[in-house]
This record gives sequence, structure tokens and C-alpha cells, in this order.
Amino acid sequence: MTLFPKILIANRGEIAARIIRTAKKMNIATVAVYAAEERDALHVRLADQSRELEGESLAETYLNIEQIIKIAKDTGASAIHPGYGFLSENEDFAGACEERGITFIGPRSETIALMGNKTRARAAAVNAGLPVIEGHIGTPGELARKGGEMKFPVLVKAAAGGGGKGMRIVTSPADLAGAIEATGREAKAYFGNDTVYLEQYIEDPRHIEVQVLCDKQGNTIHLFERECSIQRRYQKIIEESPSPSVSTGMRQAMCDAAVKLAREIKYCNAGTIEFLADNNGNFWFLEMNTRIQVEHPVTEAITGIDLVEEQILIASGNMLRYSPEQVKINGHAIECRIYAEDPEAGFIPLPGKMTCYRQPEEDGVRVDAAYDNNGEVSGRYDPMLAKLITHGSNREDARKKMVSALHNFGIHGIKNNISFLLGILGNEDFITSRFSTTWCEENAGKIISDREKIKSLLNWQIPALSILLASFKRKTGKNNLWESFGYWRVTEKLKFCFEGEIVEAGIFITGENHFKISLNGDMYEGKYRFDNKLMHIEFNGEEHTVFISENSEGQYITTCRGYDYFFRRFDFLKIKDSFTFSGDDHYSGPGAVYSPMPGRVIKIYKAAGSEVIRGDVLVVVESMKMENNIKSPSNGIIDSIDIKEGELIDGTSPLMTIKQNNEK
Repeated sequence: MTLFPKILIANRGEIAARIIRTAKKMNIATVAVYAAEERDALHVRLADQSRELEGESLAETYLNIEQIIKIAKDTGASAIHPGYGFLSENEDFAGACEERGITFIGPRSETIALMGNKTRARAAAVNAGLPVIEGHIGTPGELARKGGEMKFPVLVKAAAGGGGKGMRIVTSPADLAGAIEATGREAKAYFGNDTVYLEQYIEDPRHIEVQVLCDKQGNTIHLFERECSIQRRYQKIIEESPSPSVSTGMRQAMCDAAVKLAREIKYCNAGTIEFLADNNGNFWFLEMNTRIQVEHPVTEAITGIDLVEEQILIASGNMLRYSPEQVKINGHAIECRIYAEDPEAGFIPLPGKMTCYRQPEEDGVRVDAAYDNNGEVSGRYDPMLAKLITHGSNREDARKKMVSALHNFGIHGIKNNISFLLGILGNEDFITSRFSTTWCEENAGKIISDREKIKSLLNWQIPALSILLASFKRKTGKNNLWESFGYWRVTEKLKFCFEGEIVEAGIFITGENHFKISLNGDMYEGKYRFDNKLMHIEFNGEEHTVFISENSEGQYITTCRGYDYFFRRFDFLKIKDSFTFSGDDHYSGPGAVYSPMPGRVIKIYKAAGSEVIRGDVLVVVESMKMENNIKSPSNGIIDSIDIKEGELIDGTSPLMTIKQNNEK
């Protein structure tokens, strides 16, 4: 069996770490690359060697073909794995590797070019006998003209990539030009290519994709399908395999179609053919992703095949190790993507510093993460923190394991979507598989409100006791009431703020493993263990797992059953809640307008002196490779503008000021 002695991973985050782990299993040496701010990142620490990428922007670092190839040459890497995103579907990068004698772990450059060109890809699909959706590619002017002749709604998306970056649904011809412009900007920033594609938008579709593996000798197999319909901002957040909406006959037809297309284009390596499907068993070719997918672990879980290992083996010239008859479906797998974002604010990405990061460790659970401890989440990159994968004997078994794993995933200091994911998993539509690609965003408000209703009915004493006990362990070096509590009896009454309410506690005894505490007059007695921000607390015959952390200003946060709770001690001066973003207090009326996230100002739509109404888009801020509209909080007149296009902002200073329009 032929293998590369050393490979370079031209990526970052969880996918870079995941590739390195498989390479180590294969006894292949690895080289990591990183931007200056990521020198202590997990993928850098896991690799055998690492090299810093010079420059600051993505174009200068992770999208810099010449610099990456030079590092590969300098370190003696004979192959490059591109992961997903960045340069993974860039034919120029694959071609440059081929020209320099470096193996690109993926398809040939001409194949990437073929399937990256939406018109040629559609033609290839038609030649293979696949049904296709109407679509167009071209210059912004050409697309505006062709799009105006299409039936609306239409979908505008980046031609050179995927992952939902820049994707927009346009319902009116009047909005088409602006959507094309914005999509082109995001595509350029993330993929280095601003080409835009239009296609007919199918109402209430399912998004289903088929994984294929093809070797250089012409052997091709499929590894069944994945259901990817739970999306927000046109980006997947929950995927599963096999699809619960696909019948045996439909599965066979889709997988056969995927294999036909792969053979038609003489594909080599791992690839994914994506389809849109309706509820009547019809499906249409959407596109082909010529790379490893974010959601590939669910396929690995049900087939037992390491896709990255197969990628490396195929690129090394080895034949496929599996025949079609050997690939079987074993059980069911679900993947949830954990993001640094705020679902209550339209899923805006929110970077920042984590004060707690603890992953679940359970049977049937896998975590592919960009972190292994507390870290700084940068606004320069995609906001995904980790992927959580569960494997069960059937879909319900996998779902229950996922709920348990999410309950045991602790992330503090930054907003995240764990509670929102739990809301989806507990929704009857998800349980019975009644959803489409639009379901998540259409039901986001209800999912959030339902979670809050459930939280209000839960036993609040568990997190309250946990934080109270954790605070006794705190050592500040200062003289304060809380430092005086040791492992001895007291009968003093204490007051603290929990979830905005004043709670009175009576501390009767606390010991290394035992407590007896009253909360608002009710007595609680039990046992607890606290180590490294994780507490196991037991009373009334039940044990609960609670994550606890403290910020630099004396506020505690705890997560219990997927819900976050906040606690403040009165022996510290009252300070601003650092777990909310700086703009929170500025959205109720005329005054300063803030960005809820740090980022770069992409476009300013209004000028000083302009009249605005509530909801008008004022500024577009790019953060974590997504464009976010900052809207006017009220009616009024723009009094001043304190930013300029291209400027980096940190979210703490006003973007502009709105004053009341006295003429109204």
C-alpha cells in the first residue's frame, strides 16, 4: 500500500484537527499552517510541524496559493489536504499543486473547474440523465437581466463554493441587483472568487446529498445519503444519515444517479452530489461539492468507513478497499453544528473569549472541535466551534443520545446555539421528520419561546445551589463575606441575585462533599463534587451535571440541562453584564446605534441628514465571513456617522447617531 510520508493541511479549525488525527493513525507526518493569531490553536498543537502564514487578511493567509505551496515545499510535504472551504474547490490551487509536483488530496483541477462551473455542471448532469433546475451564471449585469426573466423567487449564491456563504432568496426583481452585489462580496471574501450563480428556487424542498468515493482506476461507490434540510441562513446546522424522508426506492434512484454522474465526469476522490427533493419522491440535481463535507462524520458513523483515510489512500494511487456490496447502513447518525452565534438576534455570529469549554464524553458520541479548552473565538473566520455526532441503533436512539450530549456540552462567555439545537431536537416536527429547508427559520421564534417556557417551569434550585457552592471555592485574596465560609456551621443569611431575582440563602453547613442550605426558606441537603468548572450535585436521590464559570468581573454563569443561568454576588460592585453585547442598551429609541458584533464595515447605506424609519438597513458589517445588516432602531434623522467603509469596529463604539425628527 502506497502512502505519503508527510502531508500539509491547508486549513484550520476542526477540519484541520480532524485530518491530522487520521494522518497520525496512518503514521503520516503532518504540517499545519496558521495565521498569527492562531499560533496556539488546537490544529497547530496536534501537528508534527507548523508554519505561520504571513499577512493578516484571508487573501494573504489561507487563500494565498503561492505561500502555502512554498511552505509545503520547504517542509518536504509531498501532498496537501485542503479540507473544506477556503481553497478546497479552487481549480487554480489544485492546478498549482499539480504543476509543482505536489499531490492535491482531492479531484483533478479540470474536474474542480468542470463542477465549479454551474452551467457545465448542469450539462454534465443532463448527460448523465439527472433532472436539473433552471439556472444561470454570468456577470452581475447579465444575471440581473436573465434573473428578471426567471420565475421568482430565485436563489442567488456563490458559484465557487458552498456552506451557505452569501446565499440569498430574492422574491422580487427590484431586489435582485443588490443581492447579486452582496453575494459577490461574500464569495470573494471567503472563496477568493466573486462569480455568482442564479437558480430557480424550489418552495419547501428537502436538501439531500449522496456521498461518493472514486479511485484513479475508475472504481466508484456510493455511501448512501445524508439529510441536510435543517438550515439557518441557508447553512446546515443539523444533518443525519440515512435520511428519514427517503424511501428505499428513492434512495436507490438517488444513489444510482450520483454514481452515474461521478462516472460521467471520471471523478476521482471523495465527492458529494447534492439534490433538492419534494414530498412526492421527485428530486433534482443541485450541485456537486468536490471536497470533503462538513457533515461527513454521519456517513462515517453508519458505514464504519473513515472518509479522510480513503481520500488519502485514493490520492496515493491505491484502489478502493470496498465494493458496493460491502457498504451497509448500520443504525442512524445525527450531527449538530455548535456555533458562536445568537439565535435570538437572527443568528448573528458573536466572537469573543470563552470562560468555559467542556465537551461531552459518552458512549456513541463523537466531537470534532476547533478547541479543547477555553479560547478566543475570532471574528475573522466561520463561527463554528465544534460538530457533535451521535450514533444509535435507530433515529430515535441517536436523537436521545444527541439530547443527552448537548445537555453535557458546556460553553460560557460567548453566545452559542446549544439551547436552540435542543429546541429543534425536541420539536414534534423534527421527531416525526416533517420539515424542509425553510422550516428552521420559519419556526425559530417558536423554538426560542418554547425553550424559555420550559426553562421557567424547571427546578431553578439546582443551578442556584450549584453556583452558590462554587462561589465558596472562590479565592480572591480579599476580605469579603463570601471568603469567610469554610467547612463549618454558620447561620448567617445571605442575599444574591439569580436570574434577575433576589434570593435569600441560609448557609448551615458546607463541606468537601456535603451541603445543607436554605433558599428563600426551603431547606436543601445533599452531596456535590466540583472540579474544573464541572459540578455533580446530588439531592432528592437525583444527580445533576452543571457547568460553572466566572468572568473577570465577578459574575457567574451556569449551564444545567442546556439552559444558562446567571448569578451575581453583592459583595462586589455592580458592573455591566459581560455576557451580553455592548449594543443591548441602545435599541429602544433615537440615540447611538451600535453593532452587536465586532467586524468590518462593508457598506454604509445612509448619509448624515438622511431621514430613516425603524427597520431601515443603515450599515452592513461583515463578521465571521457573514454579512450582517444593522437596522435603524427607530424613526428619526441621522445626526452623525462615526465610521467609514472598510473600517474595523469592536462593537463598543457607536456607528452613528439618530435624533428625533421634530417635524413629524
